[in-house]
Amino acid sequence: MELTLELREESGLQWVLERLTPMSPFGRAAARSLRWYGPGDEAALETELDNVALALELWNAGGAAPAQEEAPCCCTAPRLDPSTLKDIPSLLRGLTRCLPLFHDIRGSLDRDPENPFDLVELFEVKHFLVTLEQLTMAYAKLPPFQDLAFVPMEESLDLLDPDGRRLPAFSVSETYHPDLPALRAEKAALERSIRAASGEEEKAALLDQRHRLTVREDLLELEVRRDLTRRLMARRADFLANMEALGRLDLFLAKAKLSKRYGCVRPALSDDARITLRGLRHPQVAEELLERGEDFTRLELVLSAGCTVITGANMGGKTVSLRSTVLSLLLCQCGFFVFAESASLPLFHEVALILADTGPGSGGLSSFGREVHLLDRLLQRTRGRRFFLALDEFARGTNPQEGAALARALVRYLGTLDCVALMTTHYDGVSDVAGAHYQVAGLVREIQGDEGDDPRSRIARRMDYRLQSAPPGAPCPRDALRVCRLLDLEPALMDLFQADL
Repeated sequence: MELTLELREESGLQWVLERLTPMSPFGRAAARSLRWYGPGDEAALETELDNVALALELWNAGGAAPAQEEAPCCCTAPRLDPSTLKDIPSLLRGLTRCLPLFHDIRGSLDRDPENPFDLVELFEVKHFLVTLEQLTMAYAKLPPFQDLAFVPMEESLDLLDPDGRRLPAFSVSETYHPDLPALRAEKAALERSIRAASGEEEKAALLDQRHRLTVREDLLELEVRRDLTRRLMARRADFLANMEALGRLDLFLAKAKLSKRYGCVRPALSDDARITLRGLRHPQVAEELLERGEDFTRLELVLSAGCTVITGANMGGKTVSLRSTVLSLLLCQCGFFVFAESASLPLFHEVALILADTGPGSGGLSSFGREVHLLDRLLQRTRGRRFFLALDEFARGTNPQEGAALARALVRYLGTLDCVALMTTHYDGVSDVAGAHYQVAGLVREIQGDEGDDPRSRIARRMDYRLQSAPPGAPCPRDALRVCRLLDLEPALMDLFQADL
C-alpha cells in the first residue's frame, strides 16, 4: 500500500513521523520507506513489534526519554534478565553514541570496482567500519533483536587500518606497497636538500627531481587505491547488509522512544475483521487541545465487518474519531505501537480515509465529485482484497434527498464486501442499514456565565465527546441551533432560523 502524503497528513501519521527521531542516515532512510504489513504478514509484524517492545525495555532500563503522556506503555515481549539491568544504561549509551556518527557511504559503493576510491572516500569507508565495530561490540552485549545480525567486517577494517590503531583517519600507509618506504625516504631527503639549497639553478634541479618522485608516488598510491577498492567492493553486499541492519536497529529504537514519550500500547492482532480500541486518542489533536487548556476525550470503539455509522452534533469530534481510528491502523500496519490504552486490530491490504472537502489533487472536481472519484478508485483496486474505509459526511455535497439515498446504498454495498468501514453522517435513515451505530453524546452540559469566552471554548465545555452505542435508525441529533447560538451567529439571522424550524 502507498502511504501518500495526503493520507499521512489527513490521518495525522505525518505529524507522528515528524516526531520520530532516528539517529543515523540509515535509520532516517528506513523511516522514509516504512514496510506495510498486510494480511499474511502477521508473523513478520509480530517480530517487528517484539523488537520494538525490546527496544522499549532497553530505554526503560536506561532511564531515557521520559514519558509525556500518563498512559503506561505495555508489551508482551519477555522481560530483560534482572542480572543484566545494571549494565544496560552504559551499553545503550555506547550503542546510541555510535549511531549519529555514521555517514551515508552508499553513493561511494555505487561504482565500478575498477574506478578507485579517492582518499576522502577511503577515509569515510574506514570511519564507517571503525564506528560499526564499536557499535557491534556494544550490541553483542545486549539482548539480541530478532532477525537482526551484523556481518563481521574485521578483515575490511584491518585492510584500511594495518597498524591496528582503530583511528578513523586514513592515509596510504607505506606498508601497502614495497616501493613506498624507499621512495618516501628519498623524497624526504630531497626536500631537506631543497630547503638547504642556495643557488637557483641547484634548487630548480632538485625541484624537478622531486616532481618526478611525486609523480611516481602518486602512481604507486593509485595502484594501492585500486587494489583497496577492488578488495572492499568485493564486500559491497556485506556493507549494504550492515547498513540495512543499522537502519532497522535505529528504527526500533526510534519507534520505542516515541512509544515511551507518548505512552503508546502494543496492538494485538485479531484473527478476524473485528477492531477494538479502548482509550483511543489522536496525539496531534490532544496536543492542540492541551495548548488551549482542554483535555482530549478518549474514545471507545468496536467495529466489525461491514459499515458502522457515527452520528452526532456538529463540532462533536466525529471526524477526529475517523482520523484516530485510521491513524491506529496505519501505525499498527507499519510496525508501531498505537495511541490507545488497548488495541486489537486486523490487517488490511489497504486503509483509506476520504474527508468531505476539496484539496490538492481534486482536479477541479467539486467536493462531491472528488468523494465519488476517490471511492470508485478504491473499490476498483480493492476487488477481492480486505480493506478499511473511513468516510466523513459522505455525499453531503449534493442535494439532501439524493445524498441520503446514496449514503444508504453505500452502507448496504460495503456490507457485501470484505471490508470494515466507518462513516460519519447527518442523514437520517443511514444507520438503519448499518452494521452498528454510534452517537456522540453531544451538547449535554449546561454552563452559565461564559459569554465573553472564545466560542470554541463555550462549545467544548458543553460538549460530551464520548461515543455511545445507539440503536439502528436513531434520529441524528438536532444541535445546529445551539451550536449557532454558541458561535454568536447574527441575532436577526438566528431569529429567522428559529422561526423556520
